[in-house]
Amino acid sequence: VLTSPVASEMGITPPTCVEKSRQLPEEYRRVAVETGAHFLDACECEFNSIDYMHLTKKGHTDLAAILAKLVPSLLFPKE
Repeated sequence: VLTSPVASEMGITPPTCVEKSRQLPEEYRRVAVETGAHFLDACECEFNSIDYMHLTKKGHTDLAAILAKLVPSLLFPKE
């Protein structure tokens, strides 16, 4: 059986790509808190069921709608 050189990193052996993807939001949240950056967990958006890290077309639409509401408040905060 031939496999890609990156196969073990992506999903053949634990932790799989899916498992790694599920850990990312908390890591990003932690870094955002440490650096004072804003963080948006896109968990409400639709992801594909292959690697669980790439958005579907609907997921991109969902993310755009969320960002359209959020970004103005970040750029022009009410004091």
